[in-house]
Amino acid sequence: MGILRIYLALCVVAAHSGVNLLPWPMHSSVEAVEIFFLISGFYMSLVSTKYKSAVEFYTSRFLRIFFPYYVVLGLALVAITITGFISGNWLNLTPYLTYSPQKNGLLGVVFTGLTNLTIFFQDWVMFLKNDPGQSFSFTANFTKDPAPLYVYLVIRQAWSIGMELTFYIFVPLLSKLKTRWLWVIALVSLGMRIYTYQVLHQTGDPFNYRFFPFELLLFVGGMISHRIYAATLAGREQFRLKKPIYYMIFVAALIFCLYLAQKVPDHLHKLGIAKPYTVLISYAGWFVVIPILFHLTSRIKIDRFIGELSYPVYLVHFTVVEIFNLVLERNSLPQTPLALMSSVVSILIAILLYIFIFKPFEQKRPNLVKNLLQKWRIKLPIFPAKQTEMGKQDDLFPPRA
Repeated sequence: MGILRIYLALCVVAAHSGVNLLPWPMHSSVEAVEIFFLISGFYMSLVSTKYKSAVEFYTSRFLRIFFPYYVVLGLALVAITITGFISGNWLNLTPYLTYSPQKNGLLGVVFTGLTNLTIFFQDWVMFLKNDPGQSFSFTANFTKDPAPLYVYLVIRQAWSIGMELTFYIFVPLLSKLKTRWLWVIALVSLGMRIYTYQVLHQTGDPFNYRFFPFELLLFVGGMISHRIYAATLAGREQFRLKKPIYYMIFVAALIFCLYLAQKVPDHLHKLGIAKPYTVLISYAGWFVVIPILFHLTSRIKIDRFIGELSYPVYLVHFTVVEIFNLVLERNSLPQTPLALMSSVVSILIAILLYIFIFKPFEQKRPNLVKNLLQKWRIKLPIFPAKQTEMGKQDDLFPPRA
C-alpha cells in the first residue's frame, strides 16, 4: 500500500506543478485526494480497535497529525522568509504582507489565519468569502471571488487534513455502528451529492471534493471495505508478499494497473456517463483493490517505509514547488523539470524528516499518549478493549491533499 500512497502524493505534486511527472498521464489531484479518503476510512477502521477510549484515540491521532504539520509549517515559514529576503518574493506570506481592507475584510483574514494553527476548518475556507465592502459569508464558488480567502493558507493543501480531522471526530461513533448503517450513511452522502449536482448544478470545485458531507461517502466506504477485508482476507498469511522479488514484481504490476486505472473515467464518459459521475464510479474499483493491496504488502518493511513518506511529502511539496517555480522563472528557464525537481526534493526532505524527527517521535508517542491520559484522568470507553490483528497496526500518516 505504501507505493500507492506515495504515488497519490506525487499526483498532487504534479498537479500543483502544472507539469506531468511521469511519461504517461497520472491521476488528477481530485482523484488522488478522494482515493486517499478511502484509504483513510480503511485504516481508521483497522486501527480503531487498539484504543480503549475515544479520548485515547483522539489524543493519539491528533499527535500524529499535528506534530508533523507544525514541524513542516515552521520549516515552510523559515524557507519562505529566506526566499523573501533574497528575492523579494514572499510566496504564501505575500497576502499577509500586502493586506489592506481593499482586498479582504479583516474577519475573514483573521479566521483563515487561525486555521493555519488549528488545521481544523481549513476546508471551510473554500466555502467562505470576505470580499471588500461585503460581510464574512458563504460562497458557492470561491474560484470566482476577486480575492479568495484560501490565499491566506500557508500550507494550502492542508485543507484536506482539516477534513481528515473532522472525520476522526466521528470515528468512535462510526466504529460502533453495524455495517448496514454505514451503508445507509454512504448512500445518504451519495444522494446529497447527486441532488447538488443535478438540481443545484454545483458540479465543480469546491463541491466535487472539498465538501465533507459528500466526502463522507468515501471515508465510510473505506470503513466498509476494511470490514469486508476483516471477514475475508485477514489472517491468511499464504496470500501475503514476503520475498523482495515478489514485491518488485508487484510494484511493476501496480504501476501498469495505475496507468490503466487513470483511463477509466474517460472510458466511462465515452459510454455517455456525465463527467461528474465517471470518477465516482471508478472509486468502486478502489473499494475492492485497497484491502487486497494492504493484505499483499502488510509484511513488507520497505513498503511501510515508503508509505510513511506520503504525509511529509504531501506537507512539504507546495512550498518546494513554489520556490523552484520562482527560481525557474527568475532565470528564464523552462518549467518542464518543475514536477521532477519538486518531487525529488520533497521526497528527500520527507526522508530526512521521517528518519530524524518523525520516527523518533512515533516511537515515543504511545507513552506520551499514556502519560497525557493519566495526567488528565479522563476515560471515555467507546472502543472494545480486546485487540485484534487489525488493531495492532497504527502505521499510517493520514492521506492527505
